Amino acid sequence: MKSFLKIKSVNSGMINLLEDYCKKNNLNSSIDIKYNLNDQIVLDKWLSKIKEIKEQNQQEGLGLDIASLFQPNHMGILAYMTQSSDTLADYINILIKYEKLWLNYTPKTIFSKNDYFSIFWDKPTYLQIGLYLEETAITEEVQVAILYKHLKQNMDFKKNIFHCLELSIPEPRNIEKYIEYFNCPVIFNAKQTKITLPISLLKIKLKNSDPTLFEMLSKHANTLLKKIPKQDSLREMVNLSIIKALESNDVKINTVADFLNTSPRLLQSDLKKNGLSFRNSLNTIRQNLAKKYLCNHNLMIVDVAFLLGYKDQTSFNRAFKNWTGVSPSKWRKWQNNKNDSS
Repeated sequence: MKSFLKIKSVNSGMINLLEDYCKKNNLNSSIDIKYNLNDQIVLDKWLSKIKEIKEQNQQEGLGLDIASLFQPNHMGILAYMTQSSDTLADYINILIKYEKLWLNYTPKTIFSKNDYFSIFWDKPTYLQIGLYLEETAITEEVQVAILYKHLKQNMDFKKNIFHCLELSIPEPRNIEKYIEYFNCPVIFNAKQTKITLPISLLKIKLKNSDPTLFEMLSKHANTLLKKIPKQDSLREMVNLSIIKALESNDVKINTVADFLNTSPRLLQSDLKKNGLSFRNSLNTIRQNLAKKYLCNHNLMIVDVAFLLGYKDQTSFNRAFKNWTGVSPSKWRKWQNNKNDSS
């Protein structure tokens, strides 16, 4: 699952945003590279940079403070494409199609019902094994706050833009900071991050609409988009579906295919085309989750085997030894000794 952190990426402008925040607040920074416009920086480096800032500044709502410095160049070409489009409906469609050029993170989905529509996305799978929990929460704050600020910059609309907001981050002590920033009700500890807006906004004209500029930019954006690996979104969707299947204790390819609204045969074919396999994906997730569960001393090894969908502890012991070279009990003991000595 760590490969997700090397495949996914952010636009170089986002790293520059973090640098701007460090300079403004006199924080130390380890970044000494000048990136080109629209370079893609691996997600692992972005999260490490967030961690570096967080260690120097422990305040709540750090992502909102970072996003308050946002300018269109921090989003890269996507900012200029969206703001040169005609209406908010066009803005949203462009965002969904080209979002990888800004944040190649987790894919966004649109859903509409009655008088409102929502943009939502799932948590990344690496959270399931306890990686970058706080840094990912800050990333959620940053991207939602940037979207809100960019919409405000491009809409002549005096009323609330967001109807409500659900964030998949822990509830902070200072909730008012979030309500004041987004000017709407904010729900925390959500399963997905979800932005809900009035559907009437979709027809509103944007202030900087420029069809000629948009056409020029879209040609370049299509070229940039082709350079981004296609397998990453499939990998993430399959990983999320495997985790759901494990939670329901039915981790078969048929179950995963059902979650993805496809057939097992088509899923196998798509995975093969992208150099992936169901078995390898399942084993990677099981191995990462096994290590996470074994660090929980309230779980017996037989419980871990059950949570990972094995029919018995013997099967789990055999698989774990193939992955690590040691039995689950020895690995747990080694981990305990490591923690005691640190």
